[in-house]
Amino acid sequence: MAITPDAAKAIYRQAIDACASDAEGASWWAEVVGEVCDVVAARSLTEAAAVIDWWHHDWETVSDTSRNAARRIRQAARVVRIKA
Repeated sequence: MAITPDAAKAIYRQAIDACASDAEGASWWAEVVGEVCDVVAARSLTEAAAVIDWWHHDWETVSDTSRNAARRIRQAARVVRIKA
């Protein structure tokens, strides 16, 4: 699934971290773009959560889960008019 870097940033900021900035660096954003694309393209929410499950440790500290984050990413993708 082709998602522009700007769209992926918008999705990530809406779904995960509104404070994420371009100062995070190009390589960090490249990984985010790849993961956002994979989450949006996943056949199910379970598969989408598996894509980003490695973030789970950080989410546990704020009572979040990879499944909830995947849901938000997929919903944010719809908002920016990308078919999930």
